[in-house]
Amino acid sequence: MSEQQTDRRVRRTKRALQDALISLILEKGYDSVTIEDITDRADLGRTTFYLHFRDKEELLMRAIDAIGEDFIEKHAALLDENDSNQSALQKLSVNLDERILYHIFDHARQNADLYKVMLRGEGSAKASKRMSDIIRSETVKRLENLPNLETKVPLEIFALFFSGTLIEMVTWWLENDQPYSVEQMVTYFQQMFVFGALDTLNINKKIGETKN
Repeated sequence: MSEQQTDRRVRRTKRALQDALISLILEKGYDSVTIEDITDRADLGRTTFYLHFRDKEELLMRAIDAIGEDFIEKHAALLDENDSNQSALQKLSVNLDERILYHIFDHARQNADLYKVMLRGEGSAKASKRMSDIIRSETVKRLENLPNLETKVPLEIFALFFSGTLIEMVTWWLENDQPYSVEQMVTYFQQMFVFGALDTLNINKKIGETKN
């Protein structure tokens, strides 16, 4: 078997174990799931499980990390689509606009089961706060890169409020079987949060200055 075939088989195996764990957590809760439950659901042996993971916590954390990396990669790609002639402040304004928010809600929709597990707090404390940490750290990182940004609140406080508000909305949306479309949720979030956020960061004023 070629190395490429081996890698593909390993990826399939890991994905099968991940999918088994996520479905079992949603059915019976993280604490009730055993390694045997996971391998039975994935139709794999315990030996195969331990070739790749120490325990179910590592399996869950790897799944969350993969989702987080995918989110960051797509988020960065979306920002790169902005006009290179825009100022950093204008790009941040876009960062908070409907395209970025659409990406966040759509990413949650595409990975709904894993998001539910993360956001409802299943598993260890590390797992339950991983996505919140990712969103918060990405927000702070991008704000810190802006020149001469004069905010009305400390950046870490802004990022905490932003991530907390967004995650609460996504959690409610998924747990209630997505009663509104992605587009509607983006509009609601914009109306309640984004316009006030741009004022808090003094971005609307700064953008006006760069245009003059």
